[in-house]
Order: sequence, then structure tokens, then C-alpha cells
Amino acid sequence: MKSDKEYLEEICERHKEVATSKEKDEFYQIRFKEPKLKPFKMVAAFVLTIGITVGIAYAANINIKNSIEETKIWKEPKQYELNYNHQLSEEEIAKCIPEQEARNLANQALKRIGLEEDELLSVRLENDFLSNENEWHIGTNKSTISLNAENGELKSIQVPTWNYRIPYNYGITRQEAKKVAHELLAKLRPEEDKDEYELVKLTRNMETDEGSYIWYAQFYKKYDDLLNPHEEIFIGWVPTINGIYSLNIKRGKYENNPEKITKERAIEIAKEKDKQIEPNKIIKNVEAEIRIKQMNADVYLRENYKEKYDKHEFSRFQGPQYKTEERVRKVWCVVVEYDEENGEGKKYTYFVDCTTGEIIGGSYWSVLENEKIVEDDPYNFAN
Repeated sequence: MKSDKEYLEEICERHKEVATSKEKDEFYQIRFKEPKLKPFKMVAAFVLTIGITVGIAYAANINIKNSIEETKIWKEPKQYELNYNHQLSEEEIAKCIPEQEARNLANQALKRIGLEEDELLSVRLENDFLSNENEWHIGTNKSTISLNAENGELKSIQVPTWNYRIPYNYGITRQEAKKVAHELLAKLRPEEDKDEYELVKLTRNMETDEGSYIWYAQFYKKYDDLLNPHEEIFIGWVPTINGIYSLNIKRGKYENNPEKITKERAIEIAKEKDKQIEPNKIIKNVEAEIRIKQMNADVYLRENYKEKYDKHEFSRFQGPQYKTEERVRKVWCVVVEYDEENGEGKKYTYFVDCTTGEIIGGSYWSVLENEKIVEDDPYNFAN
């Protein structure tokens, strides 16, 4: 018969085998020679079993924690200063397409909108001070063209109306304008882009259909029942001859992240954050709907620079700028409304990521209400 000490030593040895063995199941196949346990031995076995179980549970908790850490997408925004005369470094220039390639792409873009190759009067590689992105700006006799300097993608074309012979009778109806808008979309959208777009806004430049010599159509890419305002094609054209006045393309690719956060949880998350930022305000009402939105630094500024934010000292044209990753995600737009008489700052929208539950941005006032303003605009003929 083994002594208590010997028995405990054997249990400890078995414990070491579990810790070092690649095949943990081997441990559970071991049969102790002693059929019965004395009270001391029962306690020792219980302690060891608990120790092993707690160790496994602790490891599982670490794995869960690591898994949560890995799902985080929000990173603190980076600060940069507006620089209207930013000179690109050699390292930045090396990341851009060559000038000759930019020239060729500019002429291809002109052909695509129906204009012949034109003399390129100016070709400049610049940093756009608002987006902090590098662009090729090409000026011709007839147009100005902007390209993404790193991949050559067309960003915009502007063609003044004096390049066209506008017919005397240029008036068209709204239904005709809508039909032309879809025809131009099919012609001008990126060739590799085969996805569906929805017309969200159709407007004109004058008060009447007959007197309008420019029409504008705004399209968002559609994903099931959601629209992505960051994948946008905006077209302006001269009616009857359908000459392109302007073309702007945004390519904020939607990541199509899964919906794992419930509406109720998203509201809780937003309210918790709002309590930290606005401890003295009373929330009167909360609403939440799913939308596609791009990350931004708005909540970060509101939380970390509250006084400046409330005084509207942060703008796109002055002061330090903060830039996040340009990720476009499915979010819960949680709108909190405060119990205040003054409409100034009465509502705020938090973007709660539908997958991770992180607040990845926000917007002054209500984005849902702003959407309704566009929909109800009597000069929007999209519907």
C-alpha cells in the first residue's frame, strides 16, 4: 500500500504528463493501481482535477479574449495638418503611376465620355489637402481630369458647357431625364463594375424642366436592401445632346460584414458611450437602423476635444485634421435625441459596427433624418 505522500507524488507526475503530452487523451486512459482513495487522496485528486479544469478554462478565456482582440477594427485616427502646397516626398512619388501613364489614362477617359483626344496643357502630381490623397490633375483645352495617383483610377472629369453647341430647344421631361441618366450610367461606370446601382437623386440646374440646360443624376451601389453612399457615380450632362458636364466616381468598397450585433445591444453600446461624453444630458428618444457607412473620426473628436467640437472648431478647412482607415462597413446608425428645447446639438448619430460592436464613427444630427430630407426634397425627381 502506497503512502499518502507517494500517492500524491504519483498524481503530480500524471499532472506533468498532461501538461507535456501532445496526446492529452492518453492521460485519461491511465488506471491507478489503488482501487480506493483515502480521504486525503480524494482531496488531492479533487484539487488536481480542479487545477487542470481551471487551467483549461483559463486557456479558453485567453483564446476568447484573443479572438475578440483580433476582431477589433477600430484604430485611433491619425492627425495631419492641412497643407495647401504639400510637396510629395520621393517615397510618395515612387508609389504613384508615371506621368506618361497618367497622360494615357486621361485621354482614355476623354474618349469614354465622347470627346476626342485633347492637348494636355498641364499635368500635376499633387496631394489633395482635404482627402490627404495623392492625385494626378490633368488640364486640357476642354476639360480637367483627376486620377488616383497610386492606381490610376478615374476620380472626376469636368467639361465646361462652352465645349458644346447647346441646341435652342434643349428642354426634356423628368421621365426622359431619368431614362438618359441610366443610359449614361451604363456607358460611364467602371468597366469591371457589374453590380447594381440605384438612382437616389435627380435634379436640374434651373426652376423648370424646359429651362434647364444641365441635369444631375446621383447613383449609389446597391447591396440587397442597402445602399452604399461611398460607392457613388455622379453624372451631370447637357440634355438632348447628352454631352458630359461632370463625372465623379467614389470607390469606397463595402466590406459586407455580417450582422452579429442586435439592435438592442447596439443601442446599449451607443448609450453607454454617450453617457461618458454627455453625462449631464438626458436622452429623450433613441432610434436605430442598419446602414452602410464609412469609418470617421467624429466620435473620437467629440469625446477627446469636447469643448472645441461643441464650438465647431473642427472643420474640413481649418485646424488639425484626423483621418481613420477608409473602411466601409454595415453599422447600426443609433440616433440619440436629447431632452432639450434648443435644436442645436439636439441629436447625434453613433455608428455601431454590426459585427464587432465597436463605435467606428458618428455624425452630427441624425443621418436618418437627413436621408428623409433628401427623399422629401420637392426638387428631387428620382422617385
